[in-house]
Amino acid sequence: MQSSGEWGKFWPYQHLPFAYNESAAMDFYPLTKEEAIAQGFRWREENAEPMEVTKIIPADQLPDSIDDIPDDVLNWAIRCSVSGKPFRIIKQELDFYRLMRLPLPRQHPMERHKRRMSLRNPHRFFDRKCGKCKKEIQTTYPPDRPEIVYCEECYLQEVY
Repeated sequence: MQSSGEWGKFWPYQHLPFAYNESAAMDFYPLTKEEAIAQGFRWREENAEPMEVTKIIPADQLPDSIDDIPDDVLNWAIRCSVSGKPFRIIKQELDFYRLMRLPLPRQHPMERHKRRMSLRNPHRFFDRKCGKCKKEIQTTYPPDRPEIVYCEECYLQEVY
């Protein structure tokens, strides 16, 4: 490895156990299939294996109230309102939605995960001024965001 220049570097991409789109890297640094392959990563295509269900119901046809959902929904697949991919509800999930009086989700679990991840701040720093003393600071909140950002000293004064 020393003679080939690999010593001390991260694993070569071809030896990584997961494809790029199967790893957490996709959550934090999303790439298209073409971008990932161009950088030397593997990409795994999804295999849409047929589900053994009694029917597939579009998400927009689900009742809004959890009280109107029959137990038979455990044998159905719900077609995602965003991606069109079918997904199933398991018994524990249905029990939770009923206990908490929540409607069934309309989106595939991966779409819900993507939406949650999009709410996070970007993984980079931005130069901003403290909202109180105007000192230059670095923060993960972009300058165009409405949040007031304090430097450490002003923050500690504010909370203590």
